[in-house]
Amino acid sequence: MNGIAYWAAFYRENPHRFVKDYLNVNLKLFQKILLYMMMCSNYFMYLAARGQGKTFLVALFICVRCTLYPGSKIVVCSSTRTQGNETLLKIQDELMKMSPNLAYEIKDCSIGQNNAKITWKNGSWAKVCTS
Repeated sequence: MNGIAYWAAFYRENPHRFVKDYLNVNLKLFQKILLYMMMCSNYFMYLAARGQGKTFLVALFICVRCTLYPGSKIVVCSSTRTQGNETLLKIQDELMKMSPNLAYEIKDCSIGQNNAKITWKNGSWAKVCTS
């Protein structure tokens, strides 16, 4: 258990390394910086143009946060449910296929028009609601 506590503390301080080692995703430098700031800041805002991977980065953040911090509760709010579902669909369709470790961590994944929620085995969950 001491080894688990050590690695959990290490990856909590270095989320970009967790993404590389555990989720098998290679990030660019600006993505590593943004992910680090998302993890250590209570208030984070990233304004970017189209095509910079905002949805992908948020999906990565959800996976990292829910895996490293058991019992996390994340709500993705958007003006339309379809737009909010895109974030969870990124996790289901792309990230779970890229990382067998993430697929093992996730207990249930149900994304529909009326209800969208992903539940982790450690008690964390992420769901979508409209504003």
